[in-house]
Amino acid sequence: MPKSPTLLQKNPHIAAVHALGHPNSPPPQTRWDQPATGWAGAPAGPAMVTVPVSHSPNAPGAASLAQGTGSALVATWTTPATDGSHNAATSFNLRSSPSGAATWTAVAGVISPYTVSGMAAGVAIDVQVQGVNVTGSSAWSATSTLTTAFAVPNVPAIASVVPPPDGTSTKLIATWSAPATDSTHGAATGFNVRFSPSGAGNWTAVSGVISPYTVTGFAGATAIDVEIQATNAAASPGAWSAITTATTWGATVAPGGWTAAATQTHNASVAPNGGVMLFATAAPTTVTGAAFAWSASNSTVPTTGLIAAAPDGQTNGWAQYFNAPATPGTYYLWMLAQGSGGVITGALVTSAITVS
Repeated sequence: MPKSPTLLQKNPHIAAVHALGHPNSPPPQTRWDQPATGWAGAPAGPAMVTVPVSHSPNAPGAASLAQGTGSALVATWTTPATDGSHNAATSFNLRSSPSGAATWTAVAGVISPYTVSGMAAGVAIDVQVQGVNVTGSSAWSATSTLTTAFAVPNVPAIASVVPPPDGTSTKLIATWSAPATDSTHGAATGFNVRFSPSGAGNWTAVSGVISPYTVTGFAGATAIDVEIQATNAAASPGAWSAITTATTWGATVAPGGWTAAATQTHNASVAPNGGVMLFATAAPTTVTGAAFAWSASNSTVPTTGLIAAAPDGQTNGWAQYFNAPATPGTYYLWMLAQGSGGVITGALVTSAITVS
């Protein structure tokens, strides 16, 4: 007789009840000894990390150039855009060259705006810019070109402003030196002068002068302010110099009837008359005396070795007998008008006299 089916055969789930406990009890804890490979119920594997790809920057646009101080150029540019294959620029390089020569001078790590200096005046300059980041450098930008300006000259230094020893009372002679050049100032190629009654600021200017320059048209015994300005091919001239003030002679001096010959014998009476005469006239300073003097200079008024003259009986006439210098050489004979206290108020100097 066949056996009856067992309870397990009739209901296999009962075995699970006996093995695992009550059907309502929670399932047992399950430990996975190996990482999951995708089957149902397996824990998730390690998270995936996306590493961004680094790219060099785009090339900047062509720089905008403007003239800076002296012969410098100022370059300005914008940061290039980023895109899917170009990251941001973190710094920039710049290079410059005389236009068309491609003899580049590069500077790294610059920012906009950047001053390109050290170039000659009046020269066309090419400029390019390059973006940089940790990955590398961009291509160089398109070329920008601008001609450097002529740097204005420095301020001239006035050496002297003095009344000339030509016997007049209406002139002053200004002497100056050319200013030095430097990185921001070009060489002077010309000069302007201006003058005014002292303190008035009522300037009269004359262009294109050279040193020494005689300014004229003044009244006697008048203080005059003088300034000098240097020019070159720059659009504007340099600054005016500091003011130098000088006073015109207050008296005029002219030769008298006796004049010294161009050759003399040393330590002998002045040829041909043994003495010299002059006329000294107030203009407007009163003449109270006159004098003669030998000098090796025809520009610096002597103040020592003066030979006093005496009135000679003619209107404004003064004269004196004296000798030629004791030592042979080339000399100039000065004729001087004097005011109160012996102050020299007018001067006239002769041409060179040879003393043998």
